[in-house]
Amino acid sequence: MSPQARSLSIVSDNYGIMKKTLMKLLSGSDDNISTKIILEAPRKSPSFEESRSDCDCLTSTRTPRSNAYREMENICEIYRNLRNISKFYVFFSLIQNTLFVDWQNQCLNDEHLISGKNMILSMATGAGKTLVAEIVMLRELINRRRSCILVVPYVAIAQEKVYSLSLFEDKFNICIEEYAASKGRLPPIKRRKGESVYVATIEKANLLINSLIEVDRIDEIGVVVVDELHMIGENTRGAIIEQGLIKFMQKGRRTGQIVGMSATLSNVEQLAKFLNAAVFSTKFRPVKLVEKVKIDNSLYIIQPEGKLELEMNLGENKLKNRDPDGLVPLLYDIVPKRSVLIFCPTKKNCENVCKMLSHLMPKNFRERKKTERLAIVKALKNEEDDEFPSLLELSITRGVAYHHSGLTADERKIIEGAYQDGIISIICCTSTLAAGVNLPARRVIINAPLVGKESLRKAQYLQMIGRAGRAGYDDMGEAVTVVHSSYEESKFLDMINGPLPRCNSSLNEPAMFSSFLLDLISLKVAQRLEDLEVLVQQTLFGIQNSGSEKLLKEMLEYLINHDLVNVDGNGNYSASLFGMAVFSASLSPLVARQMCTLLSNNLKEGIVLSSHFHLLFMMVPFDISVDIDWNIFYDEYKALPRSEQALLARLGVNDKQLVRCFIDQPKLNEGESPLRLYISFMLHRLWKQERFFDVAERFHVSRGWLQNVLQATCSQASSITRFSEKLPSFWSLKNLLPDLVQHLRDCSQQELIPLLALDGVKRGRARQLYNAGFKTIGSIASADPLVLLSTIDHLNRRQANAIIRSAKVILRDQLAEKVEELQEQIGIKEMDILAKFFSYC
Repeated sequence: MSPQARSLSIVSDNYGIMKKTLMKLLSGSDDNISTKIILEAPRKSPSFEESRSDCDCLTSTRTPRSNAYREMENICEIYRNLRNISKFYVFFSLIQNTLFVDWQNQCLNDEHLISGKNMILSMATGAGKTLVAEIVMLRELINRRRSCILVVPYVAIAQEKVYSLSLFEDKFNICIEEYAASKGRLPPIKRRKGESVYVATIEKANLLINSLIEVDRIDEIGVVVVDELHMIGENTRGAIIEQGLIKFMQKGRRTGQIVGMSATLSNVEQLAKFLNAAVFSTKFRPVKLVEKVKIDNSLYIIQPEGKLELEMNLGENKLKNRDPDGLVPLLYDIVPKRSVLIFCPTKKNCENVCKMLSHLMPKNFRERKKTERLAIVKALKNEEDDEFPSLLELSITRGVAYHHSGLTADERKIIEGAYQDGIISIICCTSTLAAGVNLPARRVIINAPLVGKESLRKAQYLQMIGRAGRAGYDDMGEAVTVVHSSYEESKFLDMINGPLPRCNSSLNEPAMFSSFLLDLISLKVAQRLEDLEVLVQQTLFGIQNSGSEKLLKEMLEYLINHDLVNVDGNGNYSASLFGMAVFSASLSPLVARQMCTLLSNNLKEGIVLSSHFHLLFMMVPFDISVDIDWNIFYDEYKALPRSEQALLARLGVNDKQLVRCFIDQPKLNEGESPLRLYISFMLHRLWKQERFFDVAERFHVSRGWLQNVLQATCSQASSITRFSEKLPSFWSLKNLLPDLVQHLRDCSQQELIPLLALDGVKRGRARQLYNAGFKTIGSIASADPLVLLSTIDHLNRRQANAIIRSAKVILRDQLAEKVEELQEQIGIKEMDILAKFFSYC
């Protein structure tokens, strides 16, 4: 298979193909497939125009969904050809020898989905949910001419989805737009021709919905697809999903539809009640998954009812001194023909296991694909200006790698690509990879039922083993958990025999709940107490907690007392000027006053502009923690100019306080000034274009952590910029920060900055492109991929295509923004004349 065909197969998860004519449903029932309807009309406030349950009242002139589904043949045929995949899942019971219903066809023909009702697809990983979601979005884009939002958990997944869905852009005349990290304009560009799929991370999706409501454009969105909907139960990020969905359901309720893809949960009915949704579930998994557990030297099969059946005795572990968990024998029969993921409790354990395997695997495995593996090492070194961890370099040349948050995003991406290409056969990773990009394996090994120091939860276990045996890669999958007898064995058995995970709301946290209320009031979704009470009761939090009214009144009182919200004599709530600034900046109301005070004090004392250090110190987020090396702290502090030391003293960071810290060497809490100052030292060195590798080495932190801190600081600076735009007293920050954010994000030479806007292009790659004559975005957009491959070292076809596509997207968006500006300046009629020249924007 060609690399391009293989890439298409990978990004689509081989989820099957829609037949030209959808299969006629078989009569009768199927225990493996079910649709539950959990639709409950919410309590209605007199000030609401209509109930959100009135989902199928179509007032749009666009094609109704019920007709659109019957116009799908051409779409499905093109989908099949572009995805290069064979068929929908039709599966057989080897025991009963009967043909089961094709669940994807049944789901796409489900009357509730067709009529516009919200739908939850609740099933195991790998069942084929993504295909259904993509077909639903294509139907909305083409037949009803409405844009869609695809919400995904992580930046890496957003980037993978953008690449995957870009196949449809030209064929269907649509735009695939990335809203992740620093990407994505708010509100989005108005396209004169063609609709968009906004692929957004959780935070960016919430901001996108806010911006569309604010400019009265939310009706442009027809479908919101939420991947990993069960993450709604995860702390802060889960609360953000919940906020975004409730706002969309209220303001986009006439014709908007939500399709959620969720793992199997014990309380999916509560989720369905919150979304006013039907639940479509199936036990189907296209590839058989066998669960096993290794206890000491014996291997057991885990039966469906949770009992253990002895499969074999592995015999004495002859490598016990070097391989105490007996991992090597579990790999012999799989690699190199197939791949293995080994989940480890900690980052350090990942590295130790990786080092051990790179020495103990057979020589014929270590020596294969030597040329390709060396090319991967060179590509990784190119990302870090020839500096790279020696352990990772050695292990990759032997077919093994580790993967955790200590690596930079680009390093992880290169390792993932090498694994998908079969150059690396074994990845030792932490649990975060289970929820990340698609890296299927024939065998998944869980090396101890722990995540960090905590016991493995059932939700984490199911997510990890779901990576084993994905369709299109293997005919079966295996998951082996390594446990020790006695206590660890008992805890593991309790976990697998325990109940399915629950999904509980995180809006009970005051910080998240106050932010939710401020959003509702600022966007004028609800402005009276009775309206707010109805909305809160309709949230997952309100459904699960009978005392939600108490928290509502407490947080409203807090918002009023802190000048974030005003209330008039008629009981109408509105956001104050300060409240609108906090809302625009997406800040938590509970920390907004602290940040405002800090910024005011800095401005009163005067910003030191002899360098950018003072501005960098002001931008450091309050929620970052790191272990301080006080000797390095002392050296960095003493190297500051006297003017900056004097300013820090006036802000409370004085010599007396620091001397006490140097002596006591305390562990500081998040947000404390000396801790933020220490982080500022790192950022200042990056600002001066020192290499990531060197800065991370000096301060004894991982490159991945440092990259995350840089991104968080850029996000904080962007938030403060939006905050300053609303408050006249902060006008100076409004003018100073945009350039700082741009320079800090790129941390590179001026001539390379335009090229750094391209996907997958960092400083090393930008320098390669510049030296090869590709000095502008336009020159890359018009380049031939083969020319890039021949002139740029260590570049593969997928990377070349992604860079060229990214350049075209940048030019497209720049042109579309110019058209938007002209439309505002010269009017609609005159723009119709110019539209002929900009018809592809």
